[in-house]
Amino acid sequence: MPHPLRDPRAIAALRREADRTRPTAVHAHGLRAGALTALALPRSGPRVVVTLHNLPVGGRAVTAMGRLLLRVLAARADVVLAVSPDLVGRARAAGARQVRHAVIPAPDSPAMEHADASQAPRSRPLQAGERLEILVIARLAPQKGLDTLLDAVAILTGRGLPVRVRIAGEGPLRSHLELRIADEAAPVELLGRRTDVPALLADSHLVVSAAVWEGQPVALQEALGAAMPIIATDAGGTRWVTGDAAVLVPVGESTQLADAIEQMDDPATLAAASAASARRARELPGDHDMTAQLLDVLGVDAR
Repeated sequence: MPHPLRDPRAIAALRREADRTRPTAVHAHGLRAGALTALALPRSGPRVVVTLHNLPVGGRAVTAMGRLLLRVLAARADVVLAVSPDLVGRARAAGARQVRHAVIPAPDSPAMEHADASQAPRSRPLQAGERLEILVIARLAPQKGLDTLLDAVAILTGRGLPVRVRIAGEGPLRSHLELRIADEAAPVELLGRRTDVPALLADSHLVVSAAVWEGQPVALQEALGAAMPIIATDAGGTRWVTGDAAVLVPVGESTQLADAIEQMDDPATLAAASAASARRARELPGDHDMTAQLLDVLGVDAR
C-alpha cells in the first residue's frame, strides 16, 4: 500500500538521480515501484520498463489501490513485463502500450542436463505399503492456500491413506498452522526456512502446491528440474510453468486436491509423472533467454 511520507521522498529521490545520471532506461519491479517511477519520470525522460510480479491479494481497499497503481504505471511505461497470463491481461486492460510475458529463468537442475528423458534423475521411488512423502515449498501466508492443503490432508487421513506432509517455508501464518496441526493431529511438519531444498526434494515422492495465486512459481520450476511429480492448483501462471507435466486442480477445492494426491499413491503413476516433469524442465527458459529479453526491452545493443 502507498505511504504518505516515504512515497513522496522516493519520487523526489528518483527525480534527483535521473537528473544526475541521465539514464537511458529505468527498470522498476512491482506495482508500487512502477507507479512511483511513472510519477517521478517525465514522458520525455528515459525508457521505463516495469515488471509485475504479483497480483494484489486482499480486501476491497487493497484491490482498488492495486487497480489505481496499475493505471498510473501503464500510462507511463514503455514496456510492461508480467509474470503470468492474468497479469498480462490486467496490464493491457489498464492501457499499457506494450505488454509481454516476463521470462523467469528456471534454476539449474540435473534433469535439464539430460537430452534423454529416460536418463534424467527421478523422484524417490514409492515402495509397496510405504506412506506417501509430500513436500510443499511455500511461504506461510494466505496466498499459498495452506488451509486448503490441511483440509485435503484431513480428507486423506479419513480415507486411511498414509501420508506425511512437510512444508518448507516461514511466514505470518505459522502460529495458526501450528494450532490446526496440533488440534487435528495432522501428519504435517512445518520445517521453517530451509536452504537444502534439493535434499528435501530427493527425499520426497511428490510436490504439492495449493496456492491461491502464483506468478511463475520458482518452487515448481525447481520441482520440475528435480523430475518431481507435481500436483498444484490452477492458479495464475502455474499452468504456464508446468505445461502438461502437473496434475492441476481448481483453487480452493480440497476434495479434488485430496483425490489427485490419492491417485499418486501408485508407483507407476508417480514414475510417469516424474518423467513428464523431466521433459518439461528442459523446455523452460534459461538465463540466456531472460538476458535477451531484458536487453531488448531496455533498448540495449548487445553487440
